[in-house]
Amino acid sequence: MQREKRTKSGRLLEIDFYPVFSDGRRMPTRKPKTAPTTEAQARYNHNQAVKKAVRLINENFDTGDILMHPTYRPEDAPQSEEEAKRDFANYIRRVKTKRAAELKRYTALCKKYPDNDSYKKAKKKLEQPFVYYCALEEVTYKSGRNKGRSNWHFHLFMTGGVDRDTLEDLWPSRSRVNADRFQPERFGPEAAAKYITKDLHGQRKILRSKNLRTPKPPQIRDGKITAHGVERLVKLRADDREYWERKFKGYRFVRTYARYNEYNGHWYLSVVMYKTAGKGALPPWEVEEWIDE
Repeated sequence: MQREKRTKSGRLLEIDFYPVFSDGRRMPTRKPKTAPTTEAQARYNHNQAVKKAVRLINENFDTGDILMHPTYRPEDAPQSEEEAKRDFANYIRRVKTKRAAELKRYTALCKKYPDNDSYKKAKKKLEQPFVYYCALEEVTYKSGRNKGRSNWHFHLFMTGGVDRDTLEDLWPSRSRVNADRFQPERFGPEAAAKYITKDLHGQRKILRSKNLRTPKPPQIRDGKITAHGVERLVKLRADDREYWERKFKGYRFVRTYARYNEYNGHWYLSVVMYKTAGKGALPPWEVEEWIDE
């Protein structure tokens, strides 16, 4: 039996086709008691981490939110993870305080100028729950006058509403920081997620707000398509953007990933779509092996 799984994360839609047994269990993709190689397992774990980050970022952040990369001047960088995390926690508190002050200011402006749409828009953004998702990266200098010292890089997504110059000024004065508007339709949220998760099992650690929304459970459709039907999709429609955009109206085609499993004799197909009002192809995203095995 073939399963179609649809996973929505914000404006991102993933459609996966893969075989399952009649009781819903996944079909094995390798011989019993055959373990994957260390390299293959590491690649699988990394792809899963990237997909989790992509989904969380899409579910919680969109155009108008912030992506920033604070760090320190080498000579001023803290030399312990605890101090770096303390700086980050203090920064988040300052941002929350500033958001509260800005909300109060725009509430007053909306009362004074009830027909001003820009004030209404700013107030609405500040009324949204504040969330953040950050990868903390430690780097160690291997040469020069700072040889042996640590530095810390933060790769931070957070809810917008406060202007970028103010956000940069709120970071500790001894540091360097660059805040940008998050532009998922221009660069794709996958690109940022892939970058911040590139070394999660090494020197990167995730700092996140407790109120991050998690994507809803995927929609499962079993038996709606045959194995032959999936094979035809792979061979005739895999890269047919017009076909997928007709099938999933309101979404734009991003990419597909397909492969054949020699052990169980079935095709696996994953389609990635993105909901947007724009036209034309989106920039290429590079997440490999979207299919959950």
